[in-house]
Amino acid sequence: MTSTPKLRIAVLGSGTGSNARALCRACAENDLAYSVALIVSTSEKAGICDVAHEERVSLAILEPPNNGKPLADALEQVICEHAIDVLVLAGFMRLLPQKTIDVLHGRVLNIHPALLPDFGGQGMFGIHVHEAVIASGATETGATIHVVTGDYDKGEILAQSKIRLLPGESSTDLQARVKTIEHSLYPAAVDTYVRSLLPFLADSQKSGSKPVFS
Repeated sequence: MTSTPKLRIAVLGSGTGSNARALCRACAENDLAYSVALIVSTSEKAGICDVAHEERVSLAILEPPNNGKPLADALEQVICEHAIDVLVLAGFMRLLPQKTIDVLHGRVLNIHPALLPDFGGQGMFGIHVHEAVIASGATETGATIHVVTGDYDKGEILAQSKIRLLPGESSTDLQARVKTIEHSLYPAAVDTYVRSLLPFLADSQKSGSKPVFS
């Protein structure tokens, strides 16, 4: 019996790359349904580039001028070249071009450092989220995995993990605690999502129809 191949994911970001590292390490240590085939950075100075080198994952750096190509076109090129099935955002601070979402037929995921639908939207990223959570008087926060759409943080919620705020906690301390749960939540949520796609791939292979992932 032929086993179903692992789906190939790409991780797109421009930050330190801690979630990219968590995804890579999870693949190395567990029997997951996906492999990290590519890391994409929008800055050659970003820490996520170091993660790619250290984890021995192919790296694409897409920062202007991209040979004169818009970001969406440059992304489409590397997605096709590396046969990417799912794009995972990790520290990507911009609105993803709709063209990229369409190229992947909506198979794009993101992690947000709060419990959506609260504390989401334009400008709500990084430390700003944790500052807003503390200022609101909320008693709990956490991380959310969701499907990416053309609107900030509006896609279907796939998974969440919660923690309670501590009395007098600073935004930086809270950020560190949320990061810890992100690193276990994201790999597991991506695995669950990818496994939900596998039956469609198997059906297309049996029928001889055009592959779902291309």
